[in-house]
Amino acid sequence: MPGAIAGWLAMITPALLIIPLVHFVGRKMGHPRVKSILQTIVIASAGLLLAAAIPLGHDGLTGPVTWAIAIVCFILLFTTKLDTLWMILGAALVSLTASSVGLVALL
Repeated sequence: MPGAIAGWLAMITPALLIIPLVHFVGRKMGHPRVKSILQTIVIASAGLLLAAAIPLGHDGLTGPVTWAIAIVCFILLFTTKLDTLWMILGAALVSLTASSVGLVALL
């Protein structure tokens, strides 16, 4: 459980930091130094998100059903313009159906 909380915090921290920073910088966004600083922060945030997503994916992908859901969502994400909300709802429906049928044991 503590690992999940740390992963969740690592996922939201970059967004919570970059939005006020961009608001604070405001009109100076065109300055080369400010641009390079913000690009560095964005790259560091992407690395932080990746570092948090790998353990969360490792904990979440526990069986063939969850792997199938992840692969289908990944393909849909990059081949269609389907909103991610529908993918999340579809994944939840597939997961609930699979667990009610007995394909996945409830944790």
